[in-house]
Amino acid sequence: MALSPELQTVADNVDRDGWTKVYVQKNPADPNSRVLFTVTVGMQEKFGLPELVVFGLDRETIDGMIHNVAAKLVNEKKWTGAPLRMDGILNEAEVELRAVHAQHLGEVGAINIMVRRETGRPPLQAMIQVFWPGDDGRFPWDPESTDDFRDQPRLDAPWKQAGA
Repeated sequence: MALSPELQTVADNVDRDGWTKVYVQKNPADPNSRVLFTVTVGMQEKFGLPELVVFGLDRETIDGMIHNVAAKLVNEKKWTGAPLRMDGILNEAEVELRAVHAQHLGEVGAINIMVRRETGRPPLQAMIQVFWPGDDGRFPWDPESTDDFRDQPRLDAPWKQAGA
């Protein structure tokens, strides 16, 4: 199976730069439509790190965030798979990195999986979700949070089973 023109562009960018970002938009035909989430492709090979995913922010904010997180992870080599707080990433607020649960890799990692399979790259090993605090300054797992985090699903835990 050959890559679609959009995914071929992703593969070409990875070939040229070693890694790239892909913006998944509400309406892919409209370049100004809302960004639902952004994933990296190629960080696994270039830096030996899991791919990143960020939800619910505009392109400019996401660009800075991903570049800052990637630089810190590469330079400080602190990723162990355990939750990791970072400052200096998003204005004055901290962000927290958490491993994406394996149950979600097929969905949020679909672009990675397709590009990797069709270009002979190694399979997707893992992803990191970069969480940002809500309007109340708290993260989604904080029981005192007043934010509903509609734009930031938690992929660090499995979906709850019906009846569980």
